[in-house]
Amino acid sequence: MAIVKLKLRRTSEEGFLVILTSTNREHETEGVLAPLPKELELSFNKWQSAYRQIDAVRSCIAPAPGVRLTPKGVTIYSNSEHTNAVKAHLNQWLNSGDSRWQPIRDGLIAIADQLNQAGDEIRVILDAKDINLRRLPWQEWSLFEEHYPHAEVALIASRGSEKKRISSLPSSSKVRVLVAVGRSDGINTKDDLEVIQRLEELGAEVVCLMHPNLKDLCEALWDEQGYHIFVFTGHSGSQEDGQIGWIEVNEKDSLSIEQFKDALREAISRGLQLAIFNSCDGLGLANQLSELHLPQSIVMREPVPDPVAVEFLKHFFKEFTRNNSLFTSVQKARKRLEPFKSDYPGAIWLPTICIGPNVEPLTWQGLSGSSLSSATILEPNLAPDLSPKPLPKPARNIKVLLLAGLLGVVVGGAASLPVINLINLPLRSQSAEQPDESRLSSVTPPSGTWLYGGSTTWAPIRGLVDKKIKQELPKFNLSYAHHPTLPPGSGTGIKMLLDGQLSFSQSSRPILNSEYEIAASRGVKLKQVPVAIDGLAIAVHPNLKLEGLTLEQIKGIYTGRITNWSQIGGPNLKITPYSRPFDSGTTEFFKENILGASNFGADVVMIPTTTQALKQVGQLSNQGGIYYASAPEVINQCSVKTLPISRHTGSAFIAPYQGLLEPGEKCPGQNNELNLEALLNGEYPITRRLFVIIKQNGQVDEQSGEAYAELLLTDEGQQLIQKAGFIPIRSF
Repeated sequence: MAIVKLKLRRTSEEGFLVILTSTNREHETEGVLAPLPKELELSFNKWQSAYRQIDAVRSCIAPAPGVRLTPKGVTIYSNSEHTNAVKAHLNQWLNSGDSRWQPIRDGLIAIADQLNQAGDEIRVILDAKDINLRRLPWQEWSLFEEHYPHAEVALIASRGSEKKRISSLPSSSKVRVLVAVGRSDGINTKDDLEVIQRLEELGAEVVCLMHPNLKDLCEALWDEQGYHIFVFTGHSGSQEDGQIGWIEVNEKDSLSIEQFKDALREAISRGLQLAIFNSCDGLGLANQLSELHLPQSIVMREPVPDPVAVEFLKHFFKEFTRNNSLFTSVQKARKRLEPFKSDYPGAIWLPTICIGPNVEPLTWQGLSGSSLSSATILEPNLAPDLSPKPLPKPARNIKVLLLAGLLGVVVGGAASLPVINLINLPLRSQSAEQPDESRLSSVTPPSGTWLYGGSTTWAPIRGLVDKKIKQELPKFNLSYAHHPTLPPGSGTGIKMLLDGQLSFSQSSRPILNSEYEIAASRGVKLKQVPVAIDGLAIAVHPNLKLEGLTLEQIKGIYTGRITNWSQIGGPNLKITPYSRPFDSGTTEFFKENILGASNFGADVVMIPTTTQALKQVGQLSNQGGIYYASAPEVINQCSVKTLPISRHTGSAFIAPYQGLLEPGEKCPGQNNELNLEALLNGEYPITRRLFVIIKQNGQVDEQSGEAYAELLLTDEGQQLIQKAGFIPIRSF
């Protein structure tokens, strides 16, 4: 899943400083957005005023705790012209030709083109403190509609910090949902409750509080088992500045978050992941919850009519329990509100995700901790009543399509590597009954000698798959080429491809934006074709006594924050972290996805190849060393030990290998198996895709790259990739 972030900060009367970042870019793009136009402010205020005068909306507005607005005797309608005016002025502002803003628009388009080509799910996050910016319907921007049609726009939690947010998960094996039904005169909370209670048919545990007082609510939040989701339905409100909000829990009590923050903080510490306020005007509530480091919440940015609230909740849980991401589920549920446009113009703008910094993507499967092969998932054609219909368990050899969107990791350059056995994934026999189109020989590549190169992670594939290609198709002569001065790696391979030194290249990370730009400046395009999935493994000395590492601890080690193993439960031993240089796709991936905005620490030792790095880590005189590399290159190395990894403190450590690891003297007699199950169901924290990189210039080199990718994607090619120790990208 890719993240595109827009950070807006008011600098002066000239407008807003805007910083654009993306997970597929190494650099930031800066621009300046003009001040909010008076016409846009006026049109938004007119829409808001007319919308809030609709009887069904007016009846749920709480202008202050405990105060209600009495519906008028006549029905007032909000004309759709108000919403059209808001959209028109919004686009006029954001599509301006201002040269200071143009780099942001161009950058967003370039990022979208790259991510859409890679097939990644995109999250767009708006980091703006100005409440007027936070209330705008950014999803109506024509650029987002055209280039990010499946991306939901979320708001960064305005008071959130970079602090790590979840220290543990709820102890229950079921998804636990706490529902508080508050004061509900004039609104129908019964339908909301029915939608949530149907989750029990999917194995969830739902605890319901009807019109609780403060004591009841606090006691429920202090439950030792913890909750995954908290839902409030009833009346609520926020101050005009969006800073403070309140919920009306019963006929007498209106509570701000401040009044039960200790109980909420306890629930968050026990694993609360998501709060849903299917109630009115919740930006203030989300703002206060961010102070407590709740990872994510869903609120309504304006008062919400009762039928809209029920319809959204129904479709949200329908999508979310299919294991769609939180972002996808909200977007699909929000779009299902389209029939309300005539009665409640602008209602489709209301559902809003508020998310903290550096929060991992949330799914129903992730909450339950179950695998896709055993989790109950709703069928696509499920009726609106949310009746569960579990899908049949996927067959063992229907595999990698489930992982198409996952990220992964890399390794360095061992020349000869042991073959990895993939557990629970039997190879299909290549008999005469196999269809011709599934064989390597079914592809007709161009004749000639073709130079290729790049990622050292691909070494096992080159040693097995490419050798078979040469045997089957001798006229398609593949020759691996090294750069005369640069070390081998994904970046070096793509550079050589752009410089005309290769016909195609192999990469263990996606194409960088800078590489796309270089290609465009030379009148060509780059194309990446995913063919396999890999996992990143962490290698340490066999004598190191440590159960495993969390992702945060790995980051701490490689940024210099953690320098001794005793800081994380190990022996009193200095840590020596090793890494390959930045020409390596593994290093680039590790920096972007593990370190994020942080840089490598000064104590990180750069080593040219994986072979050399593993030799250093395995030395008896260097028992504090650590290194990261592609799992097939690490788990069968006798001189090092592979550590299990966990996503965060309190979650289970998951190993990239199956069974017991036998390093040291017992190692030569064994052949460690790749933990395919954990890689397939997403339990193992770090995976990534391997790509064939093709230069689209209309010449014969392009044909050779297309043919090579086609060969690897045949059934026989995918079987050989599997045998080489990687996960096939498609089923066969």
